[in-house]
Amino acid sequence: MDDTYIGIEGYSTTTPGIRAEIKYDPESFIVNEIPIELPQKRDGKYTVLKIRLTNWDTNKFLMHLADRLHISNKRITYAGTKDKLGITTQYFCINLPGNQDIRNISIRDAEILSCFRTDRMIKLGDLMGNEFIIGMKSEGEIEDKINDTVNQIMGNRGFPNFYGVQRFGSIRANTHRIGKLILQNKYTEAVKLYIYDPEFDVEDYRKHFGETEDAELALKEFPEYLTFERSLLGYIAREKKYDNAFSVFPRNLSMLFIHAYQSYLFNKILSARMKLTGSMYSVMEGDLLYSIDSYCNPDKRELIRATKYNIHKLNRLSEEGRIRTVLPLIGYNTEISGGAEGEIESDVMESEMISKKDFDISSSQKLGSSGDYRVMSAIPIDFRVMEKNRVSFSLGRGIYATSLLREIIKGSLY
Repeated sequence: MDDTYIGIEGYSTTTPGIRAEIKYDPESFIVNEIPIELPQKRDGKYTVLKIRLTNWDTNKFLMHLADRLHISNKRITYAGTKDKLGITTQYFCINLPGNQDIRNISIRDAEILSCFRTDRMIKLGDLMGNEFIIGMKSEGEIEDKINDTVNQIMGNRGFPNFYGVQRFGSIRANTHRIGKLILQNKYTEAVKLYIYDPEFDVEDYRKHFGETEDAELALKEFPEYLTFERSLLGYIAREKKYDNAFSVFPRNLSMLFIHAYQSYLFNKILSARMKLTGSMYSVMEGDLLYSIDSYCNPDKRELIRATKYNIHKLNRLSEEGRIRTVLPLIGYNTEISGGAEGEIESDVMESEMISKKDFDISSSQKLGSSGDYRVMSAIPIDFRVMEKNRVSFSLGRGIYATSLLREIIKGSLY
């Protein structure tokens, strides 16, 4: 799959790419969450589990955990979502009825590393960042080439903070297309595309549904492990309609479609910005900015707009790594940038035939989004090349390791 499919074009570095692959086995992609401080309290309301997962999608594991505990999945929260492929260490927060002890619960490919109680419920985004240990499959020594690219990234004060393919579905990268259909009120088409996508799907059972739209037959043919598809098919078979079918999903899972489309628009905006200026830290008049911490996590209490009166100061602060230009995750309440950057954002929305008000969905699905902002670029922390062509580094929350690796490899990552 070409990167342009998810809105990504160009690189911020000029170094040559390397011949390498990632994710050729789970041990080659290790992610450890760096949590915010969680004060422990013996009689706290919530139970927090630190769990090491192997090849588990976060949302699917949450549903499996809820089923094992015989509770609603709404009683479980987490700090960050992770890709299925790899070994991840994550924190799950559980609001258990009573004082149930779950330390010895056994789940396939899941190891409970620690368990404690707290009065602070974990919410999505309650992370400082993530530590990555990633193996690269290569026929030769690549350390010098990797370091050349990383040095150029550090000199340019960052790499483009694209959303990686995981945001769109690692195998069927179509969640943004489904999100756009929902925003366009093409709900039936959105549900059908989730079950069968002619661009990706080759399985006979998916093709059969595409041809017949027979949900009862599809339930007999679709494998048991396709739990989300089967949930939709069950709704269609029972209700004889597609409207509101995504209501069988938890809201946070349904919102992934809208978020994926916002991410696609962000990638297109950032790609166009890179064509206009290759700098990852230069500030232009009309830009919107946030203060950032050492992980490039933004402080969203104050949105700064660059003007001719403050632009010299903002450029100095940006070069020092204290602030960063942000681009919008388009929603009904996002503020569009000014100047040349604002023109880019308007052009992208016009080309997509989408507007801010389209994100104000008032239907029963409750999938509207007010929007947000995301830093344009990010810097890896403590990057080093280890033995056997492995690399380790840390990134702020929501920043994709694959976007950094893409700059190094300059080709397909998989």
